[in-house]
Amino acid sequence: MIIFKYSLYVIYFLTFFNPFLLHADTSDMVKKGFDLAEGQYELLYNKHKDLSKYPRSADPNGKTTFTDIRDWTGGFWPGCLWYVFEYTGDDKWREAALQWTNSLRENQFNTNHHDIGFVMNCSYGNAYRLTGDTTFKSILIQSAKSLLTRFNPKVGAIKSWDTFYSWDGKHKYDFPVIIDNMMNLELLFLASKLSGDPIYRNVAIRHAETTLKNQYRPDYSSYHVVAYDPNTGAVLSRETAQGFADNSAWARGQAWGLYGFVLMYRETKDPKYLEAAQKMADFYINHPRLPQDKVPLWDFDVDQPGFFPNWDYRKADFKTVPRDVSAAAVTASALLELVDYMGTRRKQEYLDVAEMILRSLGSPQYSSEVGANGLFVLEHSVGSIPHKGEIDVPLVYADYYYLEALMRWNKQRHRLAQLMEEWQEMNKKKAQVLKDFQQQKFGLFIHWGLYAIPAGIWNGKKIEDLGSPSVAEWIQLVAKIPRSTYAKLADQFSPQSFDADKIVKMAKDAGMKYLVVTSKHHDGFALYGSAVSPFNVIQATPYKRDIIQELYDACIRHQLDFGVYYSHNIDWKDGSDAQYAATKAQHDMLNKKTDAFGANLWDPSTNSFASYLNEKAIPQVREILNRFKQLKYIWFDMPGLMTAEQSFRFYKTVYECNPHVIVSERIGNGMGDYAIPGDNRIPDPSEHFTQPWEAIGTFNHSWGYKSYDHDWKDVNELRYWLLEIVSKGGNYMLNIGPDAQGNVAAPVKKNLAILGRWLQLNAEAVYGTSPWTIAHEGPTIIRITDTEQREREGFKAAFTALDFWFTQKKDFVYVMALVAPKDGVVKVKSLNQNKAKVKSVEILGFGPVHFWQDDQGLQLKLPKKMQNNSLGYALKIKLS
Repeated sequence: MIIFKYSLYVIYFLTFFNPFLLHADTSDMVKKGFDLAEGQYELLYNKHKDLSKYPRSADPNGKTTFTDIRDWTGGFWPGCLWYVFEYTGDDKWREAALQWTNSLRENQFNTNHHDIGFVMNCSYGNAYRLTGDTTFKSILIQSAKSLLTRFNPKVGAIKSWDTFYSWDGKHKYDFPVIIDNMMNLELLFLASKLSGDPIYRNVAIRHAETTLKNQYRPDYSSYHVVAYDPNTGAVLSRETAQGFADNSAWARGQAWGLYGFVLMYRETKDPKYLEAAQKMADFYINHPRLPQDKVPLWDFDVDQPGFFPNWDYRKADFKTVPRDVSAAAVTASALLELVDYMGTRRKQEYLDVAEMILRSLGSPQYSSEVGANGLFVLEHSVGSIPHKGEIDVPLVYADYYYLEALMRWNKQRHRLAQLMEEWQEMNKKKAQVLKDFQQQKFGLFIHWGLYAIPAGIWNGKKIEDLGSPSVAEWIQLVAKIPRSTYAKLADQFSPQSFDADKIVKMAKDAGMKYLVVTSKHHDGFALYGSAVSPFNVIQATPYKRDIIQELYDACIRHQLDFGVYYSHNIDWKDGSDAQYAATKAQHDMLNKKTDAFGANLWDPSTNSFASYLNEKAIPQVREILNRFKQLKYIWFDMPGLMTAEQSFRFYKTVYECNPHVIVSERIGNGMGDYAIPGDNRIPDPSEHFTQPWEAIGTFNHSWGYKSYDHDWKDVNELRYWLLEIVSKGGNYMLNIGPDAQGNVAAPVKKNLAILGRWLQLNAEAVYGTSPWTIAHEGPTIIRITDTEQREREGFKAAFTALDFWFTQKKDFVYVMALVAPKDGVVKVKSLNQNKAKVKSVEILGFGPVHFWQDDQGLQLKLPKKMQNNSLGYALKIKLS
């Protein structure tokens, strides 16, 4: 038996960008619908195991009825399961959907009816969209080939049924085309995208042209059936099969046509299809006999003057005219795509109708209770009243299009503009903590984990010889280490030299104001005791000590702000392929490239990415925030292919746990509280930031410990980084990577100690400052662009006594120099008397000095004991 979990959902859509207004928060409407679907389908799935029988409807006693693989409705049941998986992200639903989808494999060769599009696109089409499994491509293409066998170029249409008999019994037609056939064209467009062959697309367009010409009346109601002469293409008859009368508007037929022409516009962008779809929508919406709840009668013209059925109709058989919920569900789904192509006024009108339909279908009048209704979601659909079949019953395709419409509604609710509006409200409330963050200026970054054990070498080869990137913490990806092999490194992780207090005190003595440490890097290993995943320092290693807890406690003791790094998107242990295959499947259809950087494509976990988010990433983020109550920062990284909805979900999770925690830019999709210019990169003077920003840099050329990289930044290079960043208004977070025993390299400790003494003397010029009118004056210009540049070129700067960096605070400007002039004479050109009036000058750590100003600049002479100062000096200047 499969046990299904009722988990928080994750939205799995590509992001759309045009904004609109909604009247209310309708998330409960969506949740209610999917909660019911989960309850019903769990019972149905566990009760019914025969993969040759597909749930279709229910008998008068509420017992589920089934059909076989030859029927046109077989694909809807797996399609419903795919939508539940898409909403919940629960892999149990994915496995169920795959099982039922694969039961339809032989249908790819079915040429017996036109509904192969329904069968295979709802099942395999959704499977390919949501998994990216390329083995499904050939099945979908073959299915389209089978559908093409029914196309007649003389008629310009795909044949629906093999024959059609008029209700009067007088006519038999050999080439009937029904309006339902518009729904099968989506398979043809998909096949052209997957194969590169335009033949499928061309047939779809030809069929739509013929349908629009011959199947629609001037008011844009449709005939159900048009019969053609297969030899000449001439129209022989326009009739109905499932509607009230030949000239009536059968409700589901109106819905099929609307849906079909909306997708025609999506695929071709031909305005005539948009115009037709809009008129079809208006016919439905504005019909005088559309009930107030927007769920139509099974035919708009039942019992109306001028409409005469040719079949055995007895009005007395019906106490009331039956409604058709399936028509409403298809219409709602179509409208929710149509709004993407409308202007603001019409958009809102269509959204209002779609919302009313969905609210109606979710009400007790049309929704089932768990355990009833043949285990379907919706009640009160109509199959075919003229055929005396499936009247006022549940229908699997009503459920399918209802769930699709709910997913489309969710997409509408979560457009980027809507998300950003909510994000901005949360972000605005962090103004003070962001201001405080800007004053910190200098922090410590720590990258540490199992990757410290190989230390940049795998099977005797250095990481540079294996591929890229060449930073040690990426060894698992670069060496393509299987997950099970990499996990065994945990058996060796026992850093007996680790001392949280020593590391925190080292940072504090260096002048750092905060510390951020990797709680979980891309390898998926947690440096804290996690109840969510056993792959952590407590459960998986012999060390049995909580490293994050110890660092957190030490930061509290030493009054250093604390933050964690968390790899939210990439997790080589449990994060599947970081949704690469599913994204690529969608991008391929748009002729758009997909970047796989960082994704585990060599040994991905078998769960879905959605399941990883639901069951590991989001719960671990909550776990961290709930445990470490005084945490100040969370540093997400490498958003990759994450959608705006996914980034927003992480941001809101953080906010709901602790609204004062600030989030790094790398949460993705523009939803960070502060910017990160890049790895080992100092922004150019021309770059301007609308947010606080933080530059991050390594002490050598790797974030994680690399045993053979000893190219440590010296004190002058560190001071240059700090001054260059602070003078431009940023923070500098400098990284260290302890070795596998927890040791910090001796040059790191030595250089930080020297830097700390310099900062202690010149603290006033650094902390709590903001940029002055210029950041730097002098001949030495250096561009720091990335990790590779520094490793390739080294640091060759020769600073002079003419190089100055500027900051300001209140009424003071600070001028900092790395080199003291040999003659002791200082001249700052940017403070000439034409630009500023200086009232006083003080040397930090020494006191006031005599100065003079002229057209050349501010000038002064350093005291003799400072003229040979190897660490330069800082001036505090008061302007009038």
